[in-house]
Amino acid sequence: MLEKLNEAQLDAIKEVGNIGTGNAATALSMMLDKKVEISVPQVKVIPISKIPFLFENPEEVVCSVKMELKEDMTGEILLVFDPKTVKALARVLTGMEIADITEMDEFTSSMMKEIGNIMCGSYITALAGFTNLFINPEPPELIVDMISAIISEISIPLALAGEENILLVETLIEIEGLEEALQGYLLLVPSVDSLEKLLKALGM
Repeated sequence: MLEKLNEAQLDAIKEVGNIGTGNAATALSMMLDKKVEISVPQVKVIPISKIPFLFENPEEVVCSVKMELKEDMTGEILLVFDPKTVKALARVLTGMEIADITEMDEFTSSMMKEIGNIMCGSYITALAGFTNLFINPEPPELIVDMISAIISEISIPLALAGEENILLVETLIEIEGLEEALQGYLLLVPSVDSLEKLLKALGM
């Protein structure tokens, strides 16, 4: 069904992303005590099987924050960061270098989970406001694993429903003091019923 989205509807979803990331940037700026800007370069529909190939190595270990969605929209939303981004965020958060993202201490893990909570939560709040749907996210779950393993887990219910695509929201995070922008991927994985509600809200 996502393949039916036209450019205008994708632009509308991108605008929702801009609203959500604007709110997230304000919250992260307060959290980090630094100027933060977050932009949405593009929103696209992509086969879930292609997600691992967004990263340099499809078997790469990444950091993901996942939130389950309840009420009018069910499914999941995930924020995925590659190791380079996680290490840069950890440096900003703690002032310390981490060699391996699988060995983050409790404080850094907690902060990464909170960053995911802010970004996913801000997007869901903006999406709910845009569609007039009541969306209630569950508390965030931090997952550090191979991207292929993370994607494999969320693709099972999609495959059972005959859907192979998800909505990918690319984000760029610019933080005061860092030379280059950090990239994150928001993956919106609604159930089939919820997808119908979303498409209807977008005028389909």
